[in-house]
Amino acid sequence: MFPAEPTNLTDRSDTKEKPYICTQCPKSFTRKDLLARHERLTHAATPVQVSSSPSTASPQVFDGLNVLASAVTDHPTTLPTTQPLLSGPHASFTPDLASTVQGSMTPNPAPPPGSAAFNEPFVGYAPPTSYDGDDFTTFLDSIPLPSHPYSPTYQPLPLFPPFHFDSTSEYSHSVEKASHSVTTPSSSVLPRHGTQLPSFQPDGTHTPYKPRDPGAPIVVTAQYRDHIIATLSDYSNVVSDPYTPSRHALSRFIGGYMTNFHCHYPFMHVPTLNINTIPVHLILAMASVGAQYCREPESSMSLYKTAKAVTLEHIRRELQWGCTTPKPEEPIDPVSKNKDIIETVQALLLLISVSCWFERDPPHHEALYIRSFMETLLRQGGLNDLPAQDGSWESWIRSEMVKRTKLIVFCFFSVHTIVFDIPPLILTEELTLDLPCTEKEWTANTESQWLQERSTSRTEPKLQDALTSLFTHPAPTTTTTKPTNPHLETFSSMGGYVLIHAMIQNIWLIQKATRLPISIPTSTSTSNSTSNFLSPAIITSLEQALEQWCQCWEHNQESSIDPFNPHGPLSFTSTALLRLAYIRLNVDFSSARRLHTWNPDEIAHSLKNNISVHRSDRLTRAALHCAHALSTPIKLGINYVARTLVVSWSNQYALCSLECAVLLAKWLEVATVEDPVPGLTEQECKLLEFVLEMVMEARHGVSREWLLGNNTRLSATVTRLWAGLFTADYIWELVNLIGRSLNRYADILDGEGRVGRGYMSIWLGGFGIDG
Repeated sequence: MFPAEPTNLTDRSDTKEKPYICTQCPKSFTRKDLLARHERLTHAATPVQVSSSPSTASPQVFDGLNVLASAVTDHPTTLPTTQPLLSGPHASFTPDLASTVQGSMTPNPAPPPGSAAFNEPFVGYAPPTSYDGDDFTTFLDSIPLPSHPYSPTYQPLPLFPPFHFDSTSEYSHSVEKASHSVTTPSSSVLPRHGTQLPSFQPDGTHTPYKPRDPGAPIVVTAQYRDHIIATLSDYSNVVSDPYTPSRHALSRFIGGYMTNFHCHYPFMHVPTLNINTIPVHLILAMASVGAQYCREPESSMSLYKTAKAVTLEHIRRELQWGCTTPKPEEPIDPVSKNKDIIETVQALLLLISVSCWFERDPPHHEALYIRSFMETLLRQGGLNDLPAQDGSWESWIRSEMVKRTKLIVFCFFSVHTIVFDIPPLILTEELTLDLPCTEKEWTANTESQWLQERSTSRTEPKLQDALTSLFTHPAPTTTTTKPTNPHLETFSSMGGYVLIHAMIQNIWLIQKATRLPISIPTSTSTSNSTSNFLSPAIITSLEQALEQWCQCWEHNQESSIDPFNPHGPLSFTSTALLRLAYIRLNVDFSSARRLHTWNPDEIAHSLKNNISVHRSDRLTRAALHCAHALSTPIKLGINYVARTLVVSWSNQYALCSLECAVLLAKWLEVATVEDPVPGLTEQECKLLEFVLEMVMEARHGVSREWLLGNNTRLSATVTRLWAGLFTADYIWELVNLIGRSLNRYADILDGEGRVGRGYMSIWLGGFGIDG
């Protein structure tokens, strides 16, 4: 469980004091983030003028995110100048960054022809606070760790300042010119006073944290175990000596599945689930997954082998094309047949969930051929067909369960694309289903509770309509007119999860298409680089859609960055996937990951040699986002998080973190080279300072001078911090592979640093710094 929030955000709400007063209406609030939320939602059309004079209503409350916001603004900052200015590339990396940033940033030399310009304006922030040596401590102190489902914690989403550029050049040359181009993401997504997300609590109220209900204990009866044994005897042709755990072990394994795995893929309706009526091939697959979480890998492997053999044989006997013609005396029962198809698809999904995360035991390649059965069965049962509803709770449960199963299979195919860089078997454009309902509806324990939740929730849109709305920006309307285009205001937690996977699939397909020789400019085409060749117009459109997704995520009352919140971890996992989407708009990681080799050395060398980055304002924003993602684990403690929390998070978090780690390391490499051309911008310097402070917080005894001894040491150190999250005794082998690969990547960087250390020591010695 996460510790409670820092008192600097909760003390005022506890005393009912409301010192934060809106400048445009009489309302007042207990916290600054609530005021920011009110201003953004109520007075978004009227810019708020933030006074630079100290407030007399209350003492200054340091907001760590405002501190970080100042690290990416283009407003001049009043800085002390007590220390002499240095003239080298690391001049602004002395213990007091503030004393040197102006000297190194003003003016910047003109970029050479063909280089990326830094002209995108950073707007949407209040005047920054000073950023001195104590600000990082203030920042860490003010990060409110999740303690209730609507925690107004540090920015979990890549909601960077809006930027502008036209479709003819990579970056715009003036704000005025950009204002007439494509509409950019609305700055209303950001609170005016910083990058912190507004609270999801109603104004002036407090929702106490309530952890997820673990539910009733799972009990497998002796009679049901006897039924399993009898059924397995009918499959003696494929499993001559099946493994059948005791009923207590089965109960333990199914409990492990429901407690740990189900919340990440909630396609079963737990309130009405009767364990003793589940088909044998499905219950064995559930037990195989649960045994992994119970730390019993041998039992999991035996159950996996039995479940796989029985499931595939069941498909051959009952569901395979050409083998489904009933006898004359046996009429066709389409309802029963479709139920069998869905339950078999669920069993296959769970088998894949076990096999795709291991190299050999079980082999990961089995997941890649099992998924073809899953796709075939889905199409056989109708990719977009759902059971008929008659208005009853029971018929709604059947329909929603089928819908969720099909959409989760679609998302799992997307995960395979991310991991193994293989084409998805179901394209987004093929799906016409409605998005899933809210988790409150899905987890309602009784029909009356379901009706109550359903009466207060809105109808979920179709997937295609929701996706179109993300790319559609309705024209401004007056009070007497209605918008001509449908606008998606929010979605359910699982709905947002499906949509972000759809976005990632589209980004992957677009990037693969741009790799065709006809699509790649001759001057930039290389044989070993995965640089991004997406046009600025395409990137703008995708970023706008992601910004719209962020707004919908924010408006979902079930959203939280706490993976243990009572509405499930899907909204938390979605934010990790959102990071991956933003990263891939900067760099195409897909072919460079090479996770299918299961070789940390090959993976690390591929990431090092096949990915290149080029400094730009967009890359700086992406690096800022990656640094944000690392800040909370550092505050909690890397080792603590690795050994107690990450084990319960989705594997997708580790997959996204791999790219976060490498992108941040790549940015640090280009930001710490000797004599960078053009010189580092103020935003780059302040982000670099933030990373330095974060590393010194996490690594005992390291100094700024040591970290900057060469241009790879800081990158290597940050990469090892990321690796530390995934090198504990993890359940799934692929997660440990990510940790080992990041450590190997850091080794490569360390080796390069040792080669260049002699020269760097001479260069740094000129400034009295010990390299």
